[in-house]
Amino acid sequence: MSSQSSESVPEQMLVDVLTAEEMSVYCVYEPDLVDPFPEIPARVLARRGLLRRIQSTQAEICRLQAMQYEAVAEFAGKAEDRSAVARELALALAISPRMAENQIGLAEALVSRLPETLKAMQRGEIDAYKASKIHEPSAALTDEQAREVDAIMAGRIDRKDPSGLRRSTALAVARVDPDGYARRCARRRARRGIELVPQGEGMVRLCADIPVEVGAAAYARIDAEAHRRRRVDMSKTVEQYKADVFAELLLKDTSGLTVGPKAEVFIYMDVYTWLNLNTKPAEMAGQGIIPAWLANEIANGTNTTLRRLITDPDDGQIISVGRRSYRPPTALARLAYARDRECRSPICHRPAQVCELDHVEAWDADGGETSYDNLASFCAKDHHIKDLPGWSYTMDKDTGEITITTPTHDQYTSKPEPLHEPRNNPLPDADQPPPF
Repeated sequence: MSSQSSESVPEQMLVDVLTAEEMSVYCVYEPDLVDPFPEIPARVLARRGLLRRIQSTQAEICRLQAMQYEAVAEFAGKAEDRSAVARELALALAISPRMAENQIGLAEALVSRLPETLKAMQRGEIDAYKASKIHEPSAALTDEQAREVDAIMAGRIDRKDPSGLRRSTALAVARVDPDGYARRCARRRARRGIELVPQGEGMVRLCADIPVEVGAAAYARIDAEAHRRRRVDMSKTVEQYKADVFAELLLKDTSGLTVGPKAEVFIYMDVYTWLNLNTKPAEMAGQGIIPAWLANEIANGTNTTLRRLITDPDDGQIISVGRRSYRPPTALARLAYARDRECRSPICHRPAQVCELDHVEAWDADGGETSYDNLASFCAKDHHIKDLPGWSYTMDKDTGEITITTPTHDQYTSKPEPLHEPRNNPLPDADQPPPF
């Protein structure tokens, strides 16, 4: 690069001061190189320069991830109780427990079973996501078999995308352990199941792990019906029709008629939203915020039951629920579930109504009361972890804030979000006519 400093050269000229040889560095992807001109602002680089910077930055991310995953493996290996180490890591990184479990599994495989894959990360050739596409198909193998697959993949990693890496690894696994691969296919079919994944903005993703021939046949039926409807009515896209057909098929009753959802889900909405006096978003437990129009559509459905919740206008926290038709213990549990809405761990979003109510201050050993300010909703895993060595949960009786202390003495807090903002005047303006 020219000896003239970048400070004395107009920004619009910075690209022009690179020699042809220097600029050619930007045209070739060499993961072991770093950005040779980091002082040059991105906004004045040519597209070649920008692409080279993107590539060199990605290579550095790969190298840093290799360092991080080696540390994760050591962290997990030094834990006194392995059953809670994923929860501890999840709290530290503010990620889900499943993501933490996946990180630990990949980290341990990299340092013990997939040394060539780890070296590729250290060279900046692949990131953790691509490395997981080698780990996942080989996870069921013995250590010796996994290392054999790892050696095969060392010559196949170059320039493959994640899907290509997974397919190539699967072929290597089938070659190294053909009989085991056949047995695992059979076991995988026995573990079929579904999962509901929140997507935000009033949507979820419903995923199914099912046998390949069943899935292919189901998709073909949905696809054919969606295209048939599209030919008749062009008001929706093919993808919208596919989603509609999928939901309709799932919601058919035994007589073959499509009915509305009957499973229990909890929607928390402002009474004024229900009365169409405002358009504030509502909350669906475990799924997040939904718009007012959708909340009203659900609230006014034929299968909906309305229950009253009373909130403190000063802070929006729930202070009471209706009790007219329930015994006090049932009402107390309902009140705690309504307050929490989800598991009280900061990293878990399981709906409270499918969680367990925990005495934060133990009922038997510590004399904790069965009271609103000593009950909290925890999923089964987080409820169990509380009793492990080094873990403790405390609850502020005034604010409802829970503090979780881990074996490393780190602390994480959790407080239910208010259902609405503080109201100085909770009632609508008497002089303002309703919008309807």
